[in-house]
Amino acid sequence: MQLSQEKLAQLLGMSFVSVNRWERGASTPSPAQHHRLMELYERIAKDGAVGVDSSSLANVFASRGVRVRASLPLFDSPSDVPLDNDPSRPILDRITEGQFFTAGGKEGLEQILRGNAIDAPTLKVPPTDGMSAGKNTYTYDAHTYHTKVPPQGIAELLRHYLPERGLVLDPFSGSGMTGVAAIANGYDCILNELSPAACFISGRFVSRIDPQLFQAGVNKVLQELAEIRTRLYTTRCRECGKRTELLYAVWSYRVNCSKCGHNFPLWDCCRSYGSRVKEHKILSEFDCPACHHRLKKSRLKRTVAVPVQVGYKCCGSRQQEVTHELDRDDLALIYELEVSPPVAEGFFPTIALPAGVNLNQPVRHGLDRVDRFYTPRNLAAMSHLWRTIHRVKDNELAGFLAFVATSLYQRVTRLSEFRFWGGSGNSARFNVPHIFNESNVFITFARKARSIQDHLEATAKYYSGRSVVVMNSATSLGYLPDNSVDLIFTDPPFGANINYSDMNFLWESWLGRFTANKEEAIVNRLQGKGISDYRELMTLSLKEAFRVLRPNHWMLLVFMNSSQEVWKALRCAIQDAGFRIVKADIFDKQHGTFKQFVSENTAGCDLVFHCLKERDNQSQTPEKHNSEVSESVFEYLTRIDFAHATNVYLHVGRTKEIDFRKLFSEWAAGAVMESRGLVDFREFCSLVKRWAKENTIKSS
Repeated sequence: MQLSQEKLAQLLGMSFVSVNRWERGASTPSPAQHHRLMELYERIAKDGAVGVDSSSLANVFASRGVRVRASLPLFDSPSDVPLDNDPSRPILDRITEGQFFTAGGKEGLEQILRGNAIDAPTLKVPPTDGMSAGKNTYTYDAHTYHTKVPPQGIAELLRHYLPERGLVLDPFSGSGMTGVAAIANGYDCILNELSPAACFISGRFVSRIDPQLFQAGVNKVLQELAEIRTRLYTTRCRECGKRTELLYAVWSYRVNCSKCGHNFPLWDCCRSYGSRVKEHKILSEFDCPACHHRLKKSRLKRTVAVPVQVGYKCCGSRQQEVTHELDRDDLALIYELEVSPPVAEGFFPTIALPAGVNLNQPVRHGLDRVDRFYTPRNLAAMSHLWRTIHRVKDNELAGFLAFVATSLYQRVTRLSEFRFWGGSGNSARFNVPHIFNESNVFITFARKARSIQDHLEATAKYYSGRSVVVMNSATSLGYLPDNSVDLIFTDPPFGANINYSDMNFLWESWLGRFTANKEEAIVNRLQGKGISDYRELMTLSLKEAFRVLRPNHWMLLVFMNSSQEVWKALRCAIQDAGFRIVKADIFDKQHGTFKQFVSENTAGCDLVFHCLKERDNQSQTPEKHNSEVSESVFEYLTRIDFAHATNVYLHVGRTKEIDFRKLFSEWAAGAVMESRGLVDFREFCSLVKRWAKENTIKSS
C-alpha cells in the first residue's frame, strides 16, 4: 500500500503506537481492525482511493479531520447567548430529575424499556480474537476520567453480539463510554453509576447540543471574562517590553537539605537537560548547593512553593519561555493576588478534605481544603468562570459549559506536574508534585472546549439510540425488571486500584453532590473494606446483573489487577452470581497509563471476560492448587514468541524492554478461564525473568 505507519493509523482511526506494535509483531489487529485493513487494501488496489468508509467505526469515532469537515470554524459562531444578571440555580439542579441525569428522566427510562420489550437476537459464540482500540479519538479526549474503555472497542463487541440492535446496560458506567458506543451505533442504553460526578460526565457524553450553540456559549463566557482574564494573566515581554498574556507559570517547592538544613528552591538544582526536549528531566537525586551532600528528592522536607518561571507568546508566533527569575511586575501581581484574591464569592468550594486513601497526601502538604488545591490566581479565575456559567439562561448549554469546566480537573491545580515537553496529565492519584505548572485557566478552558467541540462534530452527530443515566448503586437495580436487557458491558472497580469516591471529590465539590460510598465496590482500609467486602459487593452487583440480563445473553466484563486475591474475588463473584465464563480476551488499549510507566508493580492490558447467562446453570470448574502456577507460567512462555514480547517507547527516551504487563494479561486470561491458580504481578515478573535467564543459558 506504500503508506507510512502514521498515514495508515490516520486512515484506520487508530493510534500510531498500535500500528507500530503490529508491524513489530508485539500485537495483532482485532478481527474488526483486520477487516478494515483488508477493505482499505482492496479499495487502494482497485482505484487508488484512500478514504475511510463513512459507516465505519473509524469515521464515527474519528481522531482526525473534524476541523476540516466542520460547517463553521471553531469558535467563530456569530450567535449570541443570553445571560441572566444574577447566577441561576446550581447546574445539577437544572439538568437532573431526581436520580436521572439525562433529559426525559423516568419517562425516558420507561420508553426505552417499552421499546425493548422483545428479546434482541444475540450471537452464541464470542469473537475469535482479542480486542484492540486506542485512546486517540476526539471522544476519548473530550473529558478526562480515571479509567475509560475506548468506545470504538466497545462498539466492535456490541456489533458482534447484537447484530440487530437491542438494549445495553452498564451497571458501573463511569464516564459513559459504553453509552457513547451504544447510541452512536443505534443501540439503546442504560447507564447506572453511583457517583454524581461520573453521572454528570456520562450524562453530557450521551447528550447532544447544536455545535454552533455550544461555540457561541464558549465565546460568550470568554467575552464576559475578558477583563478579569487580563487582570490575572498579564506579563511583560522580555524582548519588546509590551504587555502580553501569561500562558503559565512554573512553581517549585523550597526544600531543606537533610544534611545541613540549607533551604533552597528545588528547581535550582534538580534539572537535567538532554539534546532533545523529551530527554529533559527532573532528577530524583542531586547534590545540595551548600554542603554538596547527595540528596534524594523524595526524602526532602518541603517548606513553601515559589514561582520560578513564566511562559508567554509575543514577538511573533514563537513561544518565549523565560527561565530566569520573574520580573518585578510578575512578583508584584502574585503578591497582590495572594493578599487580596479577586474571587467570585460563593462560587468556589471551601470544603475540607475527609479522610481518604488518595486524600492524605494533599492534606500532608497543606492542601486540606478544596480551594487550597489552586493558586490564588487560578482560584479567582475558576470562581469567575463557574459564576458566569451559572448565568447562562439555557439549561442544556449551561450543562455543557460546566462539562468543559470540569474537564480541566487537575490541570489547573497545584497537582499539575510540570513537564518540559508541555501539557499536564490527570492521574488517578492526588499526588502533590515538587514542581507544578500553573496553567492559564481561560486558555485551558478554550482548549478543552475545542476537544468537546470535536466530539460533538465527529461522534455525537451519529447518535441514533436512546440513553438514560441513573445515579444508583449496582448492588440494587430495582428500577429494572427481570430479564429486561440484551447485553451488559461493564468496567467495574479493580479492587484497590482506584478509589473513585476520593478521586471524584474535587469534581463533586464544585458540583455540590457527593458519592454515598457505603456500597462502593472497592478495597479501602479507611472505608473498612477488605477483600471479603469487595467480593461481597461485587457478588451482589453481578447477581443483579444476572437478574436483569435475558437468558442466553452475554455480560462482557473488563478487568485487570496485579493482586491474586483480587483476581480470586472477582472470579468467585462472577461464578457465584450464576454466570459461566466462556472466554477471556485481552482488551488492549494500546497506550499504557502513566502509572504503568512509573510503577513496576502495575499490571497492564485489561482482560474482557465473556460471561454467559445460561437457562440452566452449569457447575464451575474447581480451582487447581497453586503449586502448579510456576509450571503454568513456564508452559505459557514456551508457547509464545517471547522475542517479540517487548515494549518500544516512541514518545519518551526509554530503551526497549520486556512487556511484562501484556504477558501477565495473556497468562492470567488462561488461568482464569481454566480456574487455575493465580499469582501477583510481581511474582509473575520474577518467574518470567527466571525462565528467560534459564533459557538464555540453554540457548548459549
